Amino acid sequence: MERKTFSKVQIYVRDSYNRAGKLAEKGDYAGAVEILLPVIKANPEVPQLFERIREYEIAWHKKKNIFSKLGGLIISLFVAPVAAVMSFINPVTAMAMCEGPLAMCVDNPLMLHILVLASNNADAPWGTVTALNVIRELHPNNTMILKSLAEAMQRNNQAGEALKIHQKMVASTPNSIAAKEEMRSAMALATLERGRWEEGGTTQDKAKDSDDAVIQQMLEGTIHDAEQARTLIRKFTSDLEKNDSVDIRRKLADAYMVAEQFADAFREYETVAKKLGVDDPVLDKQMEKAHCANLESQAAASENAGNADNAAALRQAAAQYRADHIYSRAIKFPNDAQLQFDLGELYFETGDIEQAREVFIKTSDFAQKRRACLVYLGRCALHFNDAAAAIENLEKAVKEMYRMDKYKREALYFLGIGYELAGETEKAVDCYKKIVASMANYRDVPQRLAQLAPADASNANNSEQAQ
Repeated sequence: MERKTFSKVQIYVRDSYNRAGKLAEKGDYAGAVEILLPVIKANPEVPQLFERIREYEIAWHKKKNIFSKLGGLIISLFVAPVAAVMSFINPVTAMAMCEGPLAMCVDNPLMLHILVLASNNADAPWGTVTALNVIRELHPNNTMILKSLAEAMQRNNQAGEALKIHQKMVASTPNSIAAKEEMRSAMALATLERGRWEEGGTTQDKAKDSDDAVIQQMLEGTIHDAEQARTLIRKFTSDLEKNDSVDIRRKLADAYMVAEQFADAFREYETVAKKLGVDDPVLDKQMEKAHCANLESQAAASENAGNADNAAALRQAAAQYRADHIYSRAIKFPNDAQLQFDLGELYFETGDIEQAREVFIKTSDFAQKRRACLVYLGRCALHFNDAAAAIENLEKAVKEMYRMDKYKREALYFLGIGYELAGETEKAVDCYKKIVASMANYRDVPQRLAQLAPADASNANNSEQAQ
């Protein structure tokens, strides 16, 4: 199987990869896996998908209860025999068959070994590496798989990582001549891999390779620097002269956004939309973002020039454009959780709380938006002074948040307000103290603490000053 980068596959693959990454950053690994599962089945030639979905599956697995894991293992017993046979008949299909059971329970040696078999037969070493890495991660004392993992890494152009494994194997069996010989071979291969930069070629060729590396990083969503974006703009503009491709234009628009050339970005997105001739909600959101950013840039310039009225008019136009497109997308795609959530947020922002509440109730059925919807449902209840409903929703949200980040701080903040409204002062103070422990000046939490528990607020201030 020929491996592919994001630059060689359909644009939705990269978009899905980036959306999954954003959910994972919030701790929503279930949602991230849900997004990547159909994508990896359809695009087994993209190694990055395998790396990410295994990472998210492992993180999700560690949070699951035993019954959820057991259910996944039981289902795999029905899939495994067919997948094992397909590993020899159609290994690519077998790889796809393994993904569903692994998404349900990644600690599944049976399905992982079938994935290894299928990946080897499909000449897709990245599938083998990620499967064996799961076993190494979840069962670190299983040294039997290390040699197979090292061999797969070498086939997957990861000679440096393979060398580390061989070094570990030699350390654990210092008297093994075979292990030392394998380590020397691995060292030679790793040296060769590192030395490829010096294998001849002009400086211009090497600079081109460097630019290509920058381009690939940008395509994978990891570069946000304006200077690097300009490198991409030059590259894609040149490519368009040879091949007027929708995919190239979309990448060019993305680069313009990073470079803050919003009008140019909108022009390219608009051209892509006309060429496609079909509704694409992701593209429409990108067009909205570019257009509104361009209007905001003009508004800021007007404000600096002393023309406040024009600035206000431009910002009003941006708000109306955004609202029109959020409404339109939500109507056209009623089963898209993110688009429905966007509509709920818009209703909430514009003060239509009852409509927002109805949207968030419906959208909370989608696993990837459940926690965010619960927080908003709590805020809606607070708007109507319904302390019981606010506390119920916000407590559920907080219980599903495993790390103290901006999302959990927000949920705790409104939960504290709910407790205040219900007269449960001690619980409110507990919420605020948790927030202050991670961010001393979050919103008006210090003031609320000072009113509810002066002694705790004083201790928090003294602690902050001591730091």
